[in-house]
Amino acid sequence: MKMHGIKTQVGSRNLLHFKTSQKEMKYNIEYEKSLSLWHVPYKTFYVPTRFGQTHVITCGPDDGEPLILLHAMGFSSTIWFPNIEQLARKYRVYAIDFIGDLNKSVPSVLPVNREECGEWLDEVLIGLDIDSCYIGGISYGGFLAINYAMYASHKVKKMFLLSPASSFAPLHKQFIYRVIAMNAIPLKWSVSKFIKWLSRHQLNKALVDQFHAAFRYGSLSLKVPPDVYSEDELKKLAMPVLLLLGEEEVINDVNMAFYRATQICKNIRAKIVPETGHLLNLENPQYVNVKINEFLCNEFH
Repeated sequence: MKMHGIKTQVGSRNLLHFKTSQKEMKYNIEYEKSLSLWHVPYKTFYVPTRFGQTHVITCGPDDGEPLILLHAMGFSSTIWFPNIEQLARKYRVYAIDFIGDLNKSVPSVLPVNREECGEWLDEVLIGLDIDSCYIGGISYGGFLAINYAMYASHKVKKMFLLSPASSFAPLHKQFIYRVIAMNAIPLKWSVSKFIKWLSRHQLNKALVDQFHAAFRYGSLSLKVPPDVYSEDELKKLAMPVLLLLGEEEVINDVNMAFYRATQICKNIRAKIVPETGHLLNLENPQYVNVKINEFLCNEFH
């Protein structure tokens, strides 16, 4: 696969998210610690778009079918460490740092609506010379995956969604208040409190430290909040879709999300995962890995 305009390093600084080079450097140190949890050979590089330089982590066989991974808000692509070993056995994986979030991408201008989010990701895939792919997203990344599947449906063969933010059901106000409070007081105790509320299991320390560093050293400026997709929009999802939701989800009503998704989307396979919260790929990776593998490898019925 030939890739166009790829840069192994990027010289410019992320001025939109990190106000000083020292703060950006401190965040990057924590990012690299989390990335060291990827126990597979990988490469990192930047793909230029009109929105800036997009950071990509790739691994897996060169001739594998492309699989795009989109991360949760504030966590970056390193969140996929419990899943990456299995996914990289067969697929050429591209974990992409959303250019509107706190991570290693370097934006020059932030996407301000869903159309621009779709345009940004399409430019990344064009830079990677990807004409069709599988796509998966967790939380905000799930919201972005659905958005792209509507923006460029001809390019998405299958899509898996892990606790997509909003999308099928409105966000609880408590979630919004907690994010605002954590962002306003990004101390270790407030971040830990938020993570414990979000997840029903203890998460990897390096990943939690990176999440804390994002809010401590960076400035969250997400321009496109997750929202609920309309019935007409969801009916456009013609590709097979796997939806996994945590039984103890806290950011929205899990039963409403399950009901609405299964009633509207014809080609969806949905499951509520017992004893898991919002970050189910971190809380129950073994189950999630099995379900994703079954979905991607088998014919959809």
